This record gives sequence, C-alpha cells and structure tokens, in this order.
Amino acid sequence: MAYHRVESVVDQHLTQDTANFQLSRNLVSVGYYVNVQTRSSIAHSHPYYEFILVRRGICEYLSGGKRFLLHPDEMLLIAPGTVHTMICPSDSSSYERLILQVDADFMVQVLSECMLQERISNSPLLYILRAEDVCRWGLRELLERINASASVTDSGLRDQLYRCQIGELMLTIEHVASTSQSVPPNASSKLISGVTAYILEHFRDPELNVADIAQQFYISREHLSRSFKSYTNESIRHYITDLRMQEFRYGLVTGKNVLNACLASGFSDYSSFVKSFRKLYGITPTEYREQLKNAINRTPLT
Repeated sequence: MAYHRVESVVDQHLTQDTANFQLSRNLVSVGYYVNVQTRSSIAHSHPYYEFILVRRGICEYLSGGKRFLLHPDEMLLIAPGTVHTMICPSDSSSYERLILQVDADFMVQVLSECMLQERISNSPLLYILRAEDVCRWGLRELLERINASASVTDSGLRDQLYRCQIGELMLTIEHVASTSQSVPPNASSKLISGVTAYILEHFRDPELNVADIAQQFYISREHLSRSFKSYTNESIRHYITDLRMQEFRYGLVTGKNVLNACLASGFSDYSSFVKSFRKLYGITPTEYREQLKNAINRTPLT
C-alpha cells in the first residue's frame, strides 16, 4: 500500500459505541481505512471532528436529507454530532480513505488561536473540498505529517505540533471556502432535511411515531417512509431507535442508572426496551452497564 506510514484498517464493522468513543488517549488520530466487503455503515455520529480524504473508489455519504458523492482526492469535513451514513457502490472494487479525527475541545482551542472560531461555527455541518484544492494545498501530505507527529514522545512538543498542523489545515480550509465553491450534494431533499431535524429535536418524546411525523409535514406515511429510506438508508423507526439507544448509552456514561437512562432516552416500555437491547447487542442493559463501568475504570473517558 502506498500509504504504509499510516495504520490500515480493513472492513471495519462500525457500531455506534465505537463511533461515539472519545479520543481519550490522543487529541488527534489518523488512520487509513479500506472497505472491500463492508459496503455501508450504520447511521451514526461522532463526538469529534472527522476529515475524510478519498484515495481510491467512489462513495456516497448521506446526511440531513442530502446525498454527497465523494470522489478520489476530495475531502469531506464532518462536524461533531452530525448524523451520517456511508454507502459504497456495489460495483466498486474497494473504497479507501485517509481519516483524520480531532478532539472537539482541542479543535475549539485551535480555532480560537487562529481567530476562526466564529467563522467555522457558522459553517455547514458537512463540507466537501474539491480535488484540485486538496491537491494544490497538499492536504494529503499534511494529514500524513499529522500522523507522523504521533510518534513524538515528548507530549508537550507533540501537542504543539498538532496545534500548528491542525491550525494550518483549518486556515487552508477557510481560505479555500472563501475563494471557491464547495462540492454540492448530488441530491437533496428539503423534506428529509426538515424531518431529520424534527426527529433530532423530538426523539426523546416516547409518543413520537411515523404517523405523527407524516402529519406534521402534511404528507402520507407511505411517501415519507419511502423518501426517508432513500436519503438515510434506513427506516424512520430504526433511525429513532438508533438515536434513543445512543442517548441511553450516553446516559449511562454520565452516571444515570439503567431505568432512568432508558426513560430519559424516549423508551416508555422498560420490558420492551430490554428485549430490544438484548436483540441488538446480545446482552442486557445491566450487563452492558457493568462492562461500561469496567471500561471506564481501565480508560478514563471524557
């Protein structure tokens, strides 16, 4: 592989647990990811900034009622908390990309030092840089230099290198964004954009259901279900359940007991929730909480 300097991960089976894991050991992480057999991801979000630079293949990213087709040498920036899904065309041999992940609090510090915090906070949650801009400004080489900085044993020097390199990356993106157009989505839907925003605001309401959402947007339940799956790659019911499960796990991390975390996440029937949780993860919520406590004791989480 041409990018042997970056650790490679092949056919990762992503879960929301791994997606939601904080960068607890490092402020910055770089990896080279290859999809050969795994053709899609779950709808998920991260608590950190993610930069995806395509090296081979074509892939589509779905988020907020928009579909973005990502080509080689294009770079995708995903803000923390942005729910998105990745889908690889079935006719492509592999999808390979460099991924840079940056701790959200560390990014805020860097943006503040570069006087970019206000500007970036008003930027889209998902943004694509064109291939010609990525190549002109040497962003692949920059990501590789960021990866090389991880080998610096002096933590103070390493963090300062990260500050300079991430600052250079964000200043470059700011310049590119102000002088050229970003890559537009290949398809978008104001309806699904509104629906996903509505769900994100109300998924903790145990009464939320597909029929009520359809009525809220004055369309039929059938049309809504078809359109939503087209732009998110999953059903509305599963989308709401995924968000509630993510919220439940976050509740456990913040100290809630199982019952309170369940009710606060939008699940009204505890026994039904336990059955669903066990079906999805193979263990009970209580067993999961014990595993989580053991993991936290081993590795401090933010």
